[in-house]
Amino acid sequence: MQIVDKSFFNNQNYIHIPLAVVDPSATPNNATELDYLCTKLEKEILLNALGLSLYNEIKAITDIDSADAKFKKLIQGDEYDGKIWLGLDNDDSLIANFIYQEFVTQTDIRLSATGAKKVNAENATTQTPKYLIAGAHQNFIKQYQGEYLITPYIEDNFIDWYGCNNVEKSLYGYLMDKQADFTNWKPECFKIYETKNSFGI
Repeated sequence: MQIVDKSFFNNQNYIHIPLAVVDPSATPNNATELDYLCTKLEKEILLNALGLSLYNEIKAITDIDSADAKFKKLIQGDEYDGKIWLGLDNDDSLIANFIYQEFVTQTDIRLSATGAKKVNAENATTQTPKYLIAGAHQNFIKQYQGEYLITPYIEDNFIDWYGCNNVEKSLYGYLMDKQADFTNWKPECFKIYETKNSFGI
């Protein structure tokens, strides 16, 4: 089953992508490119986090309502022992954040027959997308591996070197807590991503 599709980016939130869904009056649109990125990057993230065996079990699910409870909770979220796991399928999905950062990175510069180009819109000032990319990346990192931040997570005047609180769990934290449910998951196979700021470092 595909967890994230292009409709995630049609919502009016910080990962909104204009023309994400095909609109008959809107040509051109971003639907084809988003379809490709959703499929490719969701697979990459889930394989890096879950490993091949658990990934294949999730991909084999055809109806989430009839899925095993442990998979339903992994995908839709779970509340347990005073903790919350938001799930892979939520409005602020870690997968959608990762796709968004890649889409914005790729569409900032376009290749042409004469080299890489940055499009200038008439009667508009082009702004750097680095802050959008860094914000989506930090949201992805927080939800994906929160406990393994290399640099602190900073929000307002709060600095968190662990990248999580005791209530909201990252994917890594949830899988660690639920190892008894996911016996074919191996923590040492969980890929840790590096953090990036608005300067790309």
